[in-house]
Amino acid sequence: MKASVVIPALNEERYLGGLLSDLTVQTRPPNEVIVVDAGSTDGTAEVARRFPSVELLAGSPPVASGRNLGGMAATGDVIVFFDADVRLRRDFLERFFAQIERRRLDVACPAYVPHGKATPAVRAFHAFFNALFKAVQGIAPSGAGHCIAVRGDLFRGSRGFDPGLKFDDIELVRRPSKGRRFGIVDERVYVSDRRYREDGALNTFMRHLLMSVFFALGKFEWANRVKYEFGKHTS
Repeated sequence: MKASVVIPALNEERYLGGLLSDLTVQTRPPNEVIVVDAGSTDGTAEVARRFPSVELLAGSPPVASGRNLGGMAATGDVIVFFDADVRLRRDFLERFFAQIERRRLDVACPAYVPHGKATPAVRAFHAFFNALFKAVQGIAPSGAGHCIAVRGDLFRGSRGFDPGLKFDDIELVRRPSKGRRFGIVDERVYVSDRRYREDGALNTFMRHLLMSVFFALGKFEWANRVKYEFGKHTS
């Protein structure tokens, strides 16, 4: 199975190198890694160029456009979309792909766990949403852009992520999963808690809880009113 990794990035100089380093030491390395830089004004592109195996593409906001550009250029049997600020254990891809193959999944998402010195509250919030995603996986497939795996032919035969939506990730998970095999895989990716630190833990949790209602109703466009911008962080 040929595996592609796609990473959209905008002003991720501080985080991108960590993920690319994790990918280089995987026990089952990807066959190709594509970084799509959406016009960063920091050193994001230079970080990507330090890794000889990485293909760097020039893209533009929003994040859906970068995901689509990289996804359509990818040649893998499976495409894994990562956010630039995630971290991986050395055996993540090996174990993730093994479960995808064993369960014959077309779309898959792992558990999302905060890395670093996240507060107990932030860890509890992630545990809540992980449990929610797993509980409803058979009726309302859900996941986040931190990590989404899609069969390559399924993605390339679709219209990809919707650039008209701020939360294009969960809509992408939901749409191609209809009539296909979707599953939550019992592996973890480690995600940044910076949104919780920037906007406040309780505010961020309540915002995501409200959006989960929109998504349950299939009203993805309602979430466009929520403040959440690609590549804009204060920390």
